[in-house]
Amino acid sequence: MSEGSSLEPGIRRLYLFIAWISLVTIVAVSFYGLIAWVEGHSEIVGQQLVNVYWPYPPYFAQPVTYFSVACVALAYTGLRLCDSTVRRWPRGVISFLQLIGFLVAFSSAYEVLYNFMLWGSIYSIACSHAVCDPDAIISTYPVPWNLVFATRAFSALFVVSGYCVYYLRRLTKDGII
Repeated sequence: MSEGSSLEPGIRRLYLFIAWISLVTIVAVSFYGLIAWVEGHSEIVGQQLVNVYWPYPPYFAQPVTYFSVACVALAYTGLRLCDSTVRRWPRGVISFLQLIGFLVAFSSAYEVLYNFMLWGSIYSIACSHAVCDPDAIISTYPVPWNLVFATRAFSALFVVSGYCVYYLRRLTKDGII
């Protein structure tokens, strides 16, 4: 089908299914993280979403992994499902959203690079003292953040914002960001 047409019914149903599963996953992981934080399991942001493996500990994935994948899947399927609506938005709105998406992509890319640099240096120091657990490494400034959580969350944000910029760019005739 052409880019301007709506999705085929079978593809639309598949995208709706993926979008709903992604949304339920995001809500479930967020609710779990909030409950674990309220119960006081950790003062470190994201720690409760890294310390657990589900459904077969320790051989499967952490909740933060499900969260980041679900965010990317929801953004992609949501944009594809709303394509005909977004195409009718005024050009000024699309241009403004491109700018915001570009700024968010830059900021999240910076955070990912910063987190990897920090993670690598802290991990090197920790391993010199025989404590080599990458899931336990945190950034303490200004608020303690688990670096696994922060890196996966900002990576998902980078992919989502980057795709949004690309998607919105496709909608304009001149393609200027």
